[in-house]
Amino acid sequence: MAELTIDGKKVVSRPGETILQVAKRYGIKIPNLCHHDEVKPYTACRLCLVEIKKGKRTKIVTSCDYPAEEGLEVKTSNEKIEKSRKMLMELYLSRCPNLPVIQKMAEEMGVKEPRFEKENEDCILCGLCVRVCSEVVGRHALGYESRGPERRVVPPFDEPNPLCISCGACTYVCPVDVIPIEEKDGYRIMERWHKKSKLVACEKCGKYFATEEEIEWLKEMGLPEDKAKLCMDCR
Repeated sequence: MAELTIDGKKVVSRPGETILQVAKRYGIKIPNLCHHDEVKPYTACRLCLVEIKKGKRTKIVTSCDYPAEEGLEVKTSNEKIEKSRKMLMELYLSRCPNLPVIQKMAEEMGVKEPRFEKENEDCILCGLCVRVCSEVVGRHALGYESRGPERRVVPPFDEPNPLCISCGACTYVCPVDVIPIEEKDGYRIMERWHKKSKLVACEKCGKYFATEEEIEWLKEMGLPEDKAKLCMDCR
């Protein structure tokens, strides 16, 4: 455990925590879009910038991947940080001007109109969906296509991928809510990934609870056959 200061408040970190994680636990707000505790830091959005002081030296770092060390003095906001964040929000607002989450964050930061040409994208390229699929689910069903402004998150060749089990983890972690998931007529549909997977009903309560691919994956991971046929409540 380490003791540090964030915005003049003394806080204590837990082993392995980053500055962002400590701040969240203490209710200190640091804006971010690409962080989730279940996956490794990626530093894609850069909105979580903070200023740290170690001894006599100060520097700007991303708080999502910087370890909460003993004696650190952290400032979550100052003129330099706010200027950088506003520039980043202008870029997000120009790329995805119609996303409510981006509109709200921009408004909170005082960004009304970006100086850059507006596009009509809906993905901020935070990579959370790609990372949760590979790091947590273990399926590696998503990846990146192309580079620069043309970069996109897609399944390979932008076609239905048999590695995708339609588990919905990507939908759950998406910070801007642009990976819709629908359950209809016994199927789970994820249009963004061109997937339509058959749902399985619980043998005890009869409620649909997972796709056939999910069940097979869980059995491969060691879940007993009798447990695999039951929903979480009935297990």
